[in-house]
Amino acid sequence: MTVATLQVAPLNSSPQVDVCVPTYNAAATLQETLRSITAQTYSPLKIHISDNASTDSTLAIARAHGDARLVIHAHSENVGGEGNFTRCLAIGEGKYTAIFHADDLYEPEMIARQVAYLDKNPDVVAVFTEATAIDEHGNPIGALGGVPKHVGNTTQLDFRSLLRSMLLFHNFLVCPSLMVRTDVLRRHIPTWSSARFRSAGDVDMWLKLSAIGPIAVLGERLMRYRISTSQYSHINRNRVERADFFLVIDDYLQRPEVRKLLSPADFRHYRWLDRHERVARAMNLVGMERYEDSRALLIGAFTIDTVVAALCTRRGLVTLAGLVLLRLVLSIGRTNSGAALVRRMKSINWR
Repeated sequence: MTVATLQVAPLNSSPQVDVCVPTYNAAATLQETLRSITAQTYSPLKIHISDNASTDSTLAIARAHGDARLVIHAHSENVGGEGNFTRCLAIGEGKYTAIFHADDLYEPEMIARQVAYLDKNPDVVAVFTEATAIDEHGNPIGALGGVPKHVGNTTQLDFRSLLRSMLLFHNFLVCPSLMVRTDVLRRHIPTWSSARFRSAGDVDMWLKLSAIGPIAVLGERLMRYRISTSQYSHINRNRVERADFFLVIDDYLQRPEVRKLLSPADFRHYRWLDRHERVARAMNLVGMERYEDSRALLIGAFTIDTVVAALCTRRGLVTLAGLVLLRLVLSIGRTNSGAALVRRMKSINWR
């Protein structure tokens, strides 16, 4: 493997923040992303592109950007997404390291707000922000990253409170809003999460960080998180395997030292999440006309606890509605009415 490192121009000062952007064939969005990062009000700042052997014009776009703070790490070997994230963890030399994505946009005050918060709260190991979700064209389509049921501008979460919140609300942290203390990465988390967690390595990362010290979420939408509608459709409308999120959660719940931190209500919330997951997968199976597989997945899903969950959370209510509609569709079978109900179910925001 070879690595070519290019700094566009010499820096005049040592950076306090290293922004690392992992890239692979990001030509369509990288220029706009870099503009949003170089427009940050905070300085000194160094921006690293860790390119994972792109085959498009990603590197040419980065080299043409011309900002003195930009350093390009061009790798000849593609080591996968997790491997490239590990490269990013090792790059930082300043006090703080941020890992941003090559297709998202960052508001001008974002880094300044995060640095100010970490400077003021030395016990906090990492800080996230909320985000505005946008489509491929930059149009707002929703909001992400808010801490559920929290009142106030900033939330701090230790390991127990983060895990308990995830058991009830799933993973609500916005990955590309992360800023972390560089020394924490070097001493405790030198590599991205285990490959056994697949796409949910970020969930393990957040739990590891919160076990070292509290993490914080700024109650402001300081970035725009791009969601590809075609990709979103594929993941949510066609997935029939259990979500990778549960690989992480199941691993932690098997640990005696973790189980003793949790209450019976927390394990009940886990069952709510699992039921919701089963209903979502069963809906996808119906869309594929795999009716028997869908029925098998729903065995035991409708209980009194299903109704209790519906009274307590929006997710529980959506789960109950999905169950009722699925039972109707499965009783109707292959008819136009059943197909119409499936399309209606698939339009629900299952998060």
